[in-house]
Amino acid sequence: MITLQPSNAILRVAPYARVSTDEDDQLNSLENQVSYYDDLFAGNNSWIMVDMYIDEGITGTNTKKRKQFNRLIEDAHAGKIDLIITKEVSRFARNTVDTLHYTRALKAIGIGVIFLNDNIDTRDDDGEFRLTIMASVAQEESRKTSSRVKWGMKRKMERGYVMANTIFGFDRTKGRDGGAITINEDEAEIVRLIFYKFVYEGKSCMAIAKDLILEGVPVASTKRMKRWSATAVGRILKNEKYAGDLLQKKTYTPDFLDHKSVKNDGQEEKVFIPDHHENIISRELWDLAQSELGQRKMIIDNKSKFSNAYWASGKIFCSECGSSCIVRTKNLKDGSKYKAWRCKEVAIFGKEIAGCTNGQINDKALQSCVQYIIQLMDIQDDLVQELHEEIRRTQEENISHDTKKYEAELVGLMSKKERIIDLLLEGTISKEEMGSMKRKYDTEILYIQNKIKSAKEKKRNIIELNKNLTGLYGKIKHILSQKNPTPELYSQIIEKIIMYPTQDLDIYIKYIPDAISIHYETKGRGKNYETLCTLKNQEQKQEKQTV
Repeated sequence: MITLQPSNAILRVAPYARVSTDEDDQLNSLENQVSYYDDLFAGNNSWIMVDMYIDEGITGTNTKKRKQFNRLIEDAHAGKIDLIITKEVSRFARNTVDTLHYTRALKAIGIGVIFLNDNIDTRDDDGEFRLTIMASVAQEESRKTSSRVKWGMKRKMERGYVMANTIFGFDRTKGRDGGAITINEDEAEIVRLIFYKFVYEGKSCMAIAKDLILEGVPVASTKRMKRWSATAVGRILKNEKYAGDLLQKKTYTPDFLDHKSVKNDGQEEKVFIPDHHENIISRELWDLAQSELGQRKMIIDNKSKFSNAYWASGKIFCSECGSSCIVRTKNLKDGSKYKAWRCKEVAIFGKEIAGCTNGQINDKALQSCVQYIIQLMDIQDDLVQELHEEIRRTQEENISHDTKKYEAELVGLMSKKERIIDLLLEGTISKEEMGSMKRKYDTEILYIQNKIKSAKEKKRNIIELNKNLTGLYGKIKHILSQKNPTPELYSQIIEKIIMYPTQDLDIYIKYIPDAISIHYETKGRGKNYETLCTLKNQEQKQEKQTV
């Protein structure tokens, strides 16, 4: 352990402590850490404790969810701290990159970090070198721990242990029988109702969700499900647990450092146990529901029923709730049809239930707005061309710079890797440390090589982008050359449109990264209907045009 010598200067010191789970033995460990720091400060008159920064039940492999750690860093940059102390490297972080990033950033503003048990002070000349070794060892230990945990979880799954914390329709038992599930009869009735409505009444997932909301049927008490939706209903219809089976490892974690779960599409073996528990619905009803789901998906895929009948389908979105917008039509007295785009959630559930305040836009007005943008681009053709030339040039320069930077990093890593043998022969590191460092450098070298490959691929894509831009300008000119452009032609060049309740639109043109923002006003009816458009981008000229 490092020896702490009293200093003549009074230092503002911040201890940091962390445990990675909330199990009793770990919490006891945290209490021990706190007690240790209290005793440490009691025996050092040159230190003043700024505050105790403690993270409970948080993993150390990344810092995003460590609130106290992030508060510590903020206070350090705010000038409230002179020195940080922590028990060991693994308490500070189990990610080598994070460890070095934060200690270097702190050292740059004159703040050192002392790792007491590891005998490392980042203020020392060789502090970073020894910290790199210990951080690599901590990261490797974290990787091994992750592998052991994954192995243990899979064995539990194979024994029938249910890993999910909450499943609508079931209660998860606790204690010695933890991991088993039993039917929650109140929720099970809702599950049966959903399957019945879907199979025997032929209702869609959205229609079922609307029924449940209007009937006041309660949702599951989980963060994942705030309100009944088509997605929530569809998830229930596809969940094999209601038929009594158990399928686990539907998701997996590719990287132990960021803990992000992604869908398991065969990357790892799933665990399936038929007739695992008491079923809520019969096998016959389950099979009928899966068959119906398959048929409806086939209809959608073939676009034989739910096709994009309107030119902006799938392209216009609500700014308030993020939902897509759909067309609502009505027959007018003169025999014509009125078409308007509305937020899908509002159109189906109403503003009160949907909790969305967005309005609607007449399809004629929307087409006029798009036509205005196209005309505007034609007026500013030279400016747009110059802008994209600048974007292209900047992209190429950035990619060239990135490639050179990565290649330089690769040379440095290769040199460090070669140096490991010398360090072993000099007795600076042990064989175990050498092995850990070699694995670390091999991982970083592979990472940089992939970055170089990606940068070169991006450079090739720029050529293709320029071809696409040329095609885009050709399409715009083709549209403008026609006396009566069709909405289908608009669809070819529009990427997406964001609709705001203030009669504003953000219109994204294909291959152009930034939106063109406009405000529109409408007046008149029938043949006298017109739309007034105003460009909102502050960088561009403010002008009004009637379309």
